[in-house]
Amino acid sequence: MASPPTPSAIIVGAGPSGIALAHTLKCRLGFDNFEVFEKLEGVGGTWRRNTYPGCGCDVPSHLYSFSFNLNPNWSKELCEQNEILEYMEATVDKFNLRPHFKCGVSCIGAQWMSESNTWLVQLKDMKTGLAFSRSATIFVSAVGGISEPRNVEFPGMDTFNGRIFHTAQWEHGYDYKGKRMAVIGNGCSAAQVIPAVQPKVLKVTQYARSPQWYHERPNRAFTSFEKLCFKYVPFVQRCLRLRLFLDSDSLAKTYGSTEASKEHRAGVEQHAKEYIYKMTPKEYHDFIVPEFPLGCKRRIFDPDYLKTLHCKNVELIPEGIKRIDPTGIVSDSGIHEEFDVIVLATGFQVQNFLATIELVGKNGEKIHRQWDKHRGAQAYLGTYVHNFPNFAILFGPNTFPAHNSVIYSSEVQVEYIAKTLFAPIIDHRARTIEVKAAAEEQFAVEMDEQLKLSGAVFSAGCSNWYINSAGRNSASWPGKAAHFWYATWVPQWKSYTLSGGDYTWFLRRLYRYAKAGAMSKLGVVGVLFAGMIMAQQKMPFVYPERFLDTFQNFLSSVSSSSVRLV
Repeated sequence: MASPPTPSAIIVGAGPSGIALAHTLKCRLGFDNFEVFEKLEGVGGTWRRNTYPGCGCDVPSHLYSFSFNLNPNWSKELCEQNEILEYMEATVDKFNLRPHFKCGVSCIGAQWMSESNTWLVQLKDMKTGLAFSRSATIFVSAVGGISEPRNVEFPGMDTFNGRIFHTAQWEHGYDYKGKRMAVIGNGCSAAQVIPAVQPKVLKVTQYARSPQWYHERPNRAFTSFEKLCFKYVPFVQRCLRLRLFLDSDSLAKTYGSTEASKEHRAGVEQHAKEYIYKMTPKEYHDFIVPEFPLGCKRRIFDPDYLKTLHCKNVELIPEGIKRIDPTGIVSDSGIHEEFDVIVLATGFQVQNFLATIELVGKNGEKIHRQWDKHRGAQAYLGTYVHNFPNFAILFGPNTFPAHNSVIYSSEVQVEYIAKTLFAPIIDHRARTIEVKAAAEEQFAVEMDEQLKLSGAVFSAGCSNWYINSAGRNSASWPGKAAHFWYATWVPQWKSYTLSGGDYTWFLRRLYRYAKAGAMSKLGVVGVLFAGMIMAQQKMPFVYPERFLDTFQNFLSSVSSSSVRLV
């Protein structure tokens, strides 16, 4: 049997997910034949795109970091955008991943070519406008959900004489000092922007159609002694990270529909109410506390936003926008105010997965048309879509942890993709791998059912980005982030169709293990297991898949942190 050609891979997106996948491919699988295309001028994803004043993260920095590159030098508990971006850049350089990243190149679309079992990916150089294409065995979207600003159109926007821009497209060349600024929106970006610009603007007016749940945001700076402990004392940083993870994961009970969850949520809501009323001017008390339950919108850890509402040059208008005219904004109640600049803090197209990529599957159908038949985006374990072989999505449908680190979930997905897509194709176990339609549909149905029970607050009637236009929550993962890891720990191979490949693939895998230096760690156990496999290997795929995968996970756990046997 002729050996399949050497596999190759194209990844779109150089944010945290793309960086994590690149690290796994190069440093854990020993696979170098991949390229990462990014339309921005550098790596970092959302942390390169979002550079508005006050931009930061509301997940503790020691948790919002890669497990393979812990940073003992975080300046404080919750860091700002520039420090996070520096960390992303440093990670790329530390593991020599830079040569794989091609920045300033946008992905226009991709089509599966059944004759060659490859993806034909259409790309565009953002500087020259030159369009070109690349072929690859594997195609992965690491675009993420916080990449494309949400399109908003208010009547008269094009008539405004001042400047209008989105927080994710902040115009740093524009001097807003002494100007009259309007901020439209009441999400996390608005809460961060307003305290940051308030000292410089003549006035800032916020338009917010609905209230939010705000919580205290302690943000203590780490001492030099703590940083030394993180760096030199074994397990100190790992223990802190574990505690932060468990504390964050325990918040899952806040969003459930059980009596215990409701009671716990009521307590958290009461604490938040006390904080909001304490920090907010009385003139806003009749609006500022939501009537919807905690969790219906993503909660905000207050970056001194509520305190800023006391400033004389800050005004909150609890209304939407009726229209924009050449000089300013007319609110829903007809109040007109003049502005020099309008900032759109209106969020992102989180629900519109792969919004900028025209993806065509093996049956000639575009992925968005296929999803339209299923009430929005869906993917098996948020990763694989039927009719799209050798394709995976990072940060896909129903993978967003409402209360934990997105980087953790991305790393879990990366590990799963390495097991179920890259390793089998690298080892020539298969040439094409595709999830079965029935498995994908069953997963989507289970997600809908679990979200009705464990994530009831997500659909409690408020306007949020969890629920798509069809009324379905295709963003959130129900329950704890740890459950996502458990669901992906051992692949269910019956959910996939594997085609092609070579029945001697396991020899390549053993060679890869030995090349990585892992066989010296396994000793006699590894040799005996290899002998058992060879004894059973009379024809492809006849031995118990689940047993092998469980054993491989065991090998991963005993291997060094730089070698994962997938």
